[in-house]
Amino acid sequence: MCAGFLAGLLGIGGGFVVVPVLVWVLPITGVESQHIPHIAIGTSLLCICVTSLFSSKAHHQRQAVEWTVFKLTTPGLVVGTLSGAALASILSGKILIAVFVSGALLTALYLVSGHQPKAHPSETRWPFFAYGGFTGMISSLIGIGGGSVLVPFLVYKGRPVVRAVGTAAACGFPIALFGALGYAVSGQQQIIELDYRTGYLYWPAFFGIVIFSSLAAPVGAKVAHLIPEKRLRQVFALFLFFTGAQILYSHWF
Repeated sequence: MCAGFLAGLLGIGGGFVVVPVLVWVLPITGVESQHIPHIAIGTSLLCICVTSLFSSKAHHQRQAVEWTVFKLTTPGLVVGTLSGAALASILSGKILIAVFVSGALLTALYLVSGHQPKAHPSETRWPFFAYGGFTGMISSLIGIGGGSVLVPFLVYKGRPVVRAVGTAAACGFPIALFGALGYAVSGQQQIIELDYRTGYLYWPAFFGIVIFSSLAAPVGAKVAHLIPEKRLRQVFALFLFFTGAQILYSHWF
């Protein structure tokens, strides 16, 4: 439920919750340690396919999704996501964890910096395509819906945080869909002693997570529209600091 609530509240897809939980839980199944980050990230993306739909629907009902931006960004998201999934298949688990923590902490630092970008209302295709590609690659490498990367960019382009969050929630679906497909394919080449999986996608974890997170996502979206913009940025940053620190401590100390 926490993953779904945060997906609606912050447009992050819930990956910053799902990945750490799976990294901590999967060892119980007997999976070898080198495969755990890949399965956690792939399964997280699969979960985000569902949570992003519920979250974006809730934001759309409040007219907080800019579908023009979604259309401009999606082609880049698809290209970047597939590239990131392919890259992840050849990286070690520790490198993926390091990328995950770095992305969380850098995003948090940006949000608490208090930087107020000037509005850049241009709707030209290439900046959105290029940044979409970057967002998709980072998101598929660390198993998130892309909100932590995309929201700061949309704020820089002059969008209010609430509309940036709503649009990022919608963009989470193509990221998650193509990212999950990439992990499903790349994981087929690995020998992993784990039942009920497709590549790096672990179905029992998927069903257990999405049942509750789908119910909580609309609640998070509703709360997002009740919190002042500055406070929403602070909540987002605090959450990223906390998650990054937890993972860093558990894997390196």
